[in-house]
Amino acid sequence: MEVLTQILQQGTEFDTLAETVLADRFERLVELVTMIGDKGELPIAMALANVVSLQYMDELARVFVTIFDAKHLLHQLLINIFAKEVELADCYQTILRGNGLPTKIMSFCFKLYGSHYLYNLFAPILAKMFIADLRSYEVDPSRIEQHDQLDENRKNLRLLTHDVFQAIIDSSSQFPIQLRILCSCLYQVVQQRFPQHPLQAVSTVIFLRFLNPALVLPHEFGIVDAEPLPRIKRGLTLVSKILQNIANNLIFTKEFHMRCFNDYLRSTFDSATNFVLSISEPINITTIIPSHEQQPIENNISDSTTPSPTYPIFIYVDL
Repeated sequence: MEVLTQILQQGTEFDTLAETVLADRFERLVELVTMIGDKGELPIAMALANVVSLQYMDELARVFVTIFDAKHLLHQLLINIFAKEVELADCYQTILRGNGLPTKIMSFCFKLYGSHYLYNLFAPILAKMFIADLRSYEVDPSRIEQHDQLDENRKNLRLLTHDVFQAIIDSSSQFPIQLRILCSCLYQVVQQRFPQHPLQAVSTVIFLRFLNPALVLPHEFGIVDAEPLPRIKRGLTLVSKILQNIANNLIFTKEFHMRCFNDYLRSTFDSATNFVLSISEPINITTIIPSHEQQPIENNISDSTTPSPTYPIFIYVDL
């Protein structure tokens, strides 16, 4: 297993993918790994997935995504990997919450295909926040500073949340095609096992594992150069908290200081549902351009020396 992973890794470390995955030295091995059975299964790839040790999981995730995308088979990989994950789940809420290979593959896809999207989505909003860096967003009376006005802070947070949410909703047409494949595959396999909850599963993954981490930690995602000031970071954290409730289709009940946003939450549920549905629609696989034929990722994000991160889950209990 270790030798095979290292060989496949070597085949993705040259200058271009055309020189690696399609090179004669690795072609037969790649064909074997990407072999598809009569029922759409991936016998070799799934066998590797079942035995890989934690030490090599990040590398195998990167290699799998790279070679399956190059062979126009990313959809097949994600369907099989997610199907196994869903099969083992006790409920839809636990899907892609662990640290196994499916989660690492998802995280690598987010990093490889979603970085430009996140930058274009959040950089303009953050630039405006930095200009108005004296604005406060604290709405918890127990944490507010003496010179702050609670009503003004609520207004600031509501406007900021509206800007962020509207930017997300308006960006559906720019949502990366490979991440649409990811959402579509996840939707399909969850619908088979938990027929009432495919939309909720996709919504949770996209907001809690993709959008919210980048919003709260923009400096770690290359969206801004420096860590935001505490006041701005607090505002982004509260926005992410509201986005979490939007993703879960829930209003605030326990935290009294957040209940003032419940009317706004109710007004967003339909738009959020339509957004998630739009990015989860089945994809015409034949029209997809492999990532190696697209523009290179900024900051060399697919560089083999950069480990595949596991995106954190942002779940807020009491803020």
